[in-house]
Amino acid sequence: MDIDHYPYRFVKKVEEPWDGPQGFLLFKYLYSFKSPKSHQTYWVWIEVYQHNFYAIKFHLKAHRDSDKKYNIMTGLNEPRECIRTCIAIMNEIAQKDSLASFGFIGANKIDEEEENTARFRVYRRYMLTLFGSKEYEHMLNVNKSAYLLVNKKQITAHPTIIEDIVKGFKQLYPYFD
Repeated sequence: MDIDHYPYRFVKKVEEPWDGPQGFLLFKYLYSFKSPKSHQTYWVWIEVYQHNFYAIKFHLKAHRDSDKKYNIMTGLNEPRECIRTCIAIMNEIAQKDSLASFGFIGANKIDEEEENTARFRVYRRYMLTLFGSKEYEHMLNVNKSAYLLVNKKQITAHPTIIEDIVKGFKQLYPYFD
């Protein structure tokens, strides 16, 4: 899949102590890109979990120290370009890992409910348009604004993959209970 996106770069692999269940979250990758439109830098975090599962998160670098970094609206009017850049990173990962599955949360804006967020609805449109149902099973949790793209090769190789991923996230994050 070839889509227009901002140039990005791999920054580093981050391995840090984790308080959750041993081994479910393995490590993180940090990518970065700078918008030629706003001249702002974004960070894309790829959390790498067991079962070839990758969770995608991104935020403005300037918001890195905020506990609301995923909820803040930047006002820079470039969501399409940022989302497409994250998708380009996902494609790079999928080319390297033929069993890769992906997930993300459409974080709620400040003063927005967590259910069926505006971001979730936008991300869902991109996923349904750009990732075919031939390669991926599309799983939605509208109440939590969560989206999973589960690789069908992985489902064949590991029939309980979806249950295992959901179980791992429920153990790590009370949000999913």
